[in-house]
Amino acid sequence: MDESKLNWRPRLRPLQMTLQDGALVLSDPLGLSPNPVSLSPAAAVVLGLMDGKRTLGEIAEEYSKIVGERVGPAEILTLIEKLDELYLLDSPRFEEAYRKATEDFLRRDSRPYTMAGLSYPADPMALREKVAAARRLDSSGRDLTARGVVIPHIDPRRGWPVYVEGLRAIFRNPADLIVILGVAHSPIRHPVQVLPMALETPLGRLEVADDVVSKLTGSVSYDLVSDPLAFVREHSVEFPAVFVKALFPERRLRVVPLIVSDLGDGPEAIDEAMIKLREILRGREFLPVAAVDLSHVGPKFGDEFLDEDRMLHYDGEFMASFSTGVPESLKALYEEMGNPTRIDAYGATYALMRLIEGEEGESLAYDVSREDETSSAVSFMAGVIR
Repeated sequence: MDESKLNWRPRLRPLQMTLQDGALVLSDPLGLSPNPVSLSPAAAVVLGLMDGKRTLGEIAEEYSKIVGERVGPAEILTLIEKLDELYLLDSPRFEEAYRKATEDFLRRDSRPYTMAGLSYPADPMALREKVAAARRLDSSGRDLTARGVVIPHIDPRRGWPVYVEGLRAIFRNPADLIVILGVAHSPIRHPVQVLPMALETPLGRLEVADDVVSKLTGSVSYDLVSDPLAFVREHSVEFPAVFVKALFPERRLRVVPLIVSDLGDGPEAIDEAMIKLREILRGREFLPVAAVDLSHVGPKFGDEFLDEDRMLHYDGEFMASFSTGVPESLKALYEEMGNPTRIDAYGATYALMRLIEGEEGESLAYDVSREDETSSAVSFMAGVIR
C-alpha cells in the first residue's frame, strides 16, 4: 500500500441515496458517474465515516468499533479508490472532470432533452396527442385564471392526470414568456441558478429570453450561473419545457429556466433574485411555472416505514399555506415545522409566490404515487396562484 495514501481524508460528494433490497444505491445527479452504484451494508457504514476529516486508518478503526469486525486501511482504500474512479468523491479527480464537463456544456447553445422515449413520447405527434386533454375545455366550472401555475415533476407516467390539471391552467394564460422554476436535485452553491441557453424539445427548441437572463445575472449579488451542470439532467426543468412547447407548438415562446434549492438554504437569496426578476419583468406578460413534488416518504427515503397519515398531514399543511398566496405563510410553515416528509416543493413554490405576490392560491389536484416494492411513496399536486 502506498504510505502517502494513509493521510487521505476522503469525502463523499452530495449524491442521491436510496435503499433498495437492503442495499444502498448511489446516483449522481450530475451524471458524471452515469450508472447507479449499489453498495453492501458494510460499505454503507464506511460511507458514513467519510466526512473529509478522518484518515483511512481512522475510518478503519471506527468501522471496526461499529461493526465488531477488524478491517485494515488497505481494505478501506480499495473501496475509496473505486468510488473516486467513478467520480463519487469530492476529490481532484472529480474537480477536473467537473471543470471539463462544465466547459463542454457551456459551448452548446441549447440544452438537449434527455427523457424522451422514457417519461414522455419522443414522437412529436404522440407528444401533442398526450397533452391534447389539457387543451380541451374544462367542464368543471373551476376558475383556471392564473398568474402562476404549479405542476408536478414526478415521472409523467406516474402522475399524468395531475399534470393535465396544471397544464389546463397554463393553456389558458396568454403569456409568451414562461419562467420555469425547477427544483435543484443537484447541489448548487447558491439557492437560485439560471441557465443562459435554449431548451430543446421533440417539437423544437424554446428560446431563452436572453435580455431577461442578462439583466438578472447582472443585478443579483451572487453568481446565478455558478453551476450550469445542475441543469443537464434536471427533469423538473425539462418536463415543463416539453409540455409547454406541446401546448403551444406554434407560439413564439421565450423561457427563463431557473432552479431553486430548498427553502432552508437561504430564503433571503431567493427573495433577492425574485424581486429583481419581478422588476425586470414589470410591464411584460409572463407566467411562472413551478415543477415540484410534495412528500417523499418510506424506507426508500430513509424512514423506518411508510406513514401515510403523516404524509397527508404535512402535505395538507403545505397546501393550506399555498392557498393563502402569501410567500411569508410558506416560509413561516417551514420555519415552524421543518421538512420531516422531504417536501421538495418549498423552495421553487416560495420563489413563484415571491415573484408574483399573488392574492390567493388553489390546489387543483393532488395524488400519491406508491412504490409497493419499497413500501414508499411520493405525493404531488397541481395548483394556481391568482
